[in-house]
Amino acid sequence: MHKSRRRYKNIININKPMDYLCLEENINDLQSQFKFIENFIIGESYLGKNINLVRIGNGARKVIYIGSHHAMEWLTSMILMRFIEDFCKSYIFSEKLYGYDPEYILQTRTIYIIPMLNPDGVDLVLNGIGEYNPVRSRLMQMNNGSDDFSQWQANARGVDLNHNYDADFEILKELETKAGIFEPGPTRYGGEYPESEPEVSAVASFIRADGDISLLAALHTQGEVIYWQYKDIIPPKAKIFANLIAKSTGYKLEYPDEEIASYGGCKDWFISKFNRPGFTIECGKGQNPLPISDFVGIYNYIAKALTLLAMN
Repeated sequence: MHKSRRRYKNIININKPMDYLCLEENINDLQSQFKFIENFIIGESYLGKNINLVRIGNGARKVIYIGSHHAMEWLTSMILMRFIEDFCKSYIFSEKLYGYDPEYILQTRTIYIIPMLNPDGVDLVLNGIGEYNPVRSRLMQMNNGSDDFSQWQANARGVDLNHNYDADFEILKELETKAGIFEPGPTRYGGEYPESEPEVSAVASFIRADGDISLLAALHTQGEVIYWQYKDIIPPKAKIFANLIAKSTGYKLEYPDEEIASYGGCKDWFISKFNRPGFTIECGKGQNPLPISDFVGIYNYIAKALTLLAMN
């Protein structure tokens, strides 16, 4: 263990947006520095990038946190990576993490974190289309001929990953038709069938294979609201956890008022298939993509909520 914080230099740079290459480097650095965390590759994106899953602890109660379903919401990847680092620092310095003993967390909890589910999309938003992108022409076509991908939400196949889950997918497709969405594009297109996308298939397959994950939280931006139920399904303890998040963040509990946003989502799938608490946490407030300068104002509230969700 480190004896002094003065010798420790933060790995996660909160002043620079995190693309896929930065994520990979940060995960490698965290693993080198902290031997008690593990990283697994649970799948690959459409363009062959790793879908990383970091595991903290090996206890019986399991939770999973997911970032960057949507490409321009890359700030959520930074939140989760900084959360991992802060947990590790609290452990090596023998400090409490939002009132909890990190050693106790390691022994009694398993926290799964997928920091960046959509690495292809995040790179599009942060780094642009690039001359050598293998699907450049197709992406440009889906983006109405523009090389500005700053507002892109989907993956590299033009599928909105948070509409690709098996949660009333048939209703979603009907609503897409009514909204004039017939093909892949920057946002809202849910794919040809549930889990058609390798990114969604990877996370859904992992959750099914584990079988014991008791709670899911997917981080998004923006709005400072929490979505916590699916239709009339309210899993045991879901309202308790929802109120816990609301109290620690100051965010409001809400139900989606836009019909097309109410189906095919990650937390909707988790709630409907497992009858366990699932949450969409819309971090921060403003216009996506939120600026890097918003990170500090968002982080502590979300990190506290994530800690409380794991420990209660």
